[in-house]
Amino acid sequence: MQTSTKINLEKATALVIDDNQQALDLLCGVLASFGLREQVRCNSALEAKEICKRQTFDLILTDGAMPEMDGYEFVHWLRREGGDQGRLTPAIVITAHTRKSHVMKARDCGANFIIAKPITPTIILQRILWVAQASRMFIEADTFIGPDRRFKQLGPPAEFPDGRRKDDKPIELGAAQEPNMSQEELDNMIKAQKAAL
Repeated sequence: MQTSTKINLEKATALVIDDNQQALDLLCGVLASFGLREQVRCNSALEAKEICKRQTFDLILTDGAMPEMDGYEFVHWLRREGGDQGRLTPAIVITAHTRKSHVMKARDCGANFIIAKPITPTIILQRILWVAQASRMFIEADTFIGPDRRFKQLGPPAEFPDGRRKDDKPIELGAAQEPNMSQEELDNMIKAQKAAL
């Protein structure tokens, strides 16, 4: 994070969801230290759903693992049924489980980012800045609604030309190892086909 980066969160409203009261208090305290005073706290995703039907937010932070409805399911619901404003709200999943399957689950539910526990104020603020400054398109398709996921191999995002992390390396492209596929080959790969029973 660059020291010259400034953000004013005094007029922002956040929805913070965690079934663990200590974790909820800690995260809300960190957000308050950034000037984000307007916070709605929820102890469950089901409670958060009801609140989202009545109120819109500038930011949502949710724990990934909760009973009844987890944070991934909540973000999935938000993207599909959260209303015109709610479905576009930046959503960050916070989890102690960061196996590749959990990261993909966060990406596929429509979350903007996933943060590993234990949280640190620097990482929380950095991710909020990324969301605030991001230029990722919002995609609405039959099987996915959320921020564009197709940036993994494109190098650092345009808004972070030096990388998102201190150990990001510039992308170097070499010569193609094999010829490009023809349009017919590409079409055959994505064409709907019936499965033989």
